[in-house]
Amino acid sequence: MPVVWKLAEVIPIPKVKPPRDVQSDLRPVSLLPTAAKVLESFIRKWILEAVASHLDPYQFGCLAGRSTLHALVALLHMWTSALDEGESVRAVFVDFRKAFDLVDHNILMEKLRCKYVPEPLCK
Repeated sequence: MPVVWKLAEVIPIPKVKPPRDVQSDLRPVSLLPTAAKVLESFIRKWILEAVASHLDPYQFGCLAGRSTLHALVALLHMWTSALDEGESVRAVFVDFRKAFDLVDHNILMEKLRCKYVPEPLCK
């Protein structure tokens, strides 16, 4: 991938108006070159095709035709079904803010290889 495709312009977007604190009130958004976005969309499609059969049926993120609304409807359906059958429901909500920043990319790449993602895509 050419180096110029990896360069991004970072634009600060305010979370609140008016922003008062640079650290907490601004969100950085990276604007990538169009060619990089096009290549990224092809790679995403190829990786998704490779791992699609291994995805959990309750995977809603990053899939066409599935959204947060679908996830909420599925969750409510499971809860109400359990309650209708006399079972109890317990829930824990976790904020995964910036979780992707904490992903060990070596582990991620190994998992992709285990799911039969072709080596050229992993590179």
